[in-house]
Amino acid sequence: MWALPLPPLKPCRFIRRKNRFLVEADVGPLHLPNSGRMTELLLPGTPCFYHPRPTLKTVGRMVLVESQGVLVGVDASLANRLLELLLKEGFFGSLADLRKEVRFGGERLDFSAWIGDKEALLEAKNCNRVEEGLALFPDAPTPRGARHLRLLAAFARGGGLAYAVWMVQHPLAQAFALDPEDGFLYRAAREAEEAGVRLLAFRVRPALEALHLEGELPWVWLPPKENLEGHHQGHG
Repeated sequence: MWALPLPPLKPCRFIRRKNRFLVEADVGPLHLPNSGRMTELLLPGTPCFYHPRPTLKTVGRMVLVESQGVLVGVDASLANRLLELLLKEGFFGSLADLRKEVRFGGERLDFSAWIGDKEALLEAKNCNRVEEGLALFPDAPTPRGARHLRLLAAFARGGGLAYAVWMVQHPLAQAFALDPEDGFLYRAAREAEEAGVRLLAFRVRPALEALHLEGELPWVWLPPKENLEGHHQGHG
């Protein structure tokens, strides 16, 4: 198990969400680096933890919330750092020429590198929505996520290595699935898998001092939306 250290955190309580990236807490306005809805996590009075770093508009950055007796990570930007940790620890193989924020096909992807003797592109995604042990992505429609998967598929068809990696910052996750409600993303992921893109999900156990990367989650393909009669349908 690997750990990504967190900066010093202080407790607070969530009051309300002001916009996609700004929340009001009892300590003042906080930056929320996550565009997901998170309606089941961000309830009035919810205990949270933030990193105090005052700016002109905020007093800090929200990092963790308490939910169902556990800590859940809400800083989506940390998915990139968790993937970088896996890369540098050799999880994917021998690593060379690691680059961040690379341009490809008119978009920006998180990483490029040489893994073994092949060029690789990798994209990290964050997830913190868990329903009855099943991590579900996305929490809100993500056309950008679908575009990234199609770019990775094109790269894989050309002979490169391609990875899409979801970091589930919720310790109650037992498996991972893409929510068929986002049909564009769901179809793009199916096409990416057929093209040779490796789709992976990892459970992350947040603590006050670090995010602990525990290991891979089983991947579940839910039936497509048009075949969902009698099955659970998500909200995003």
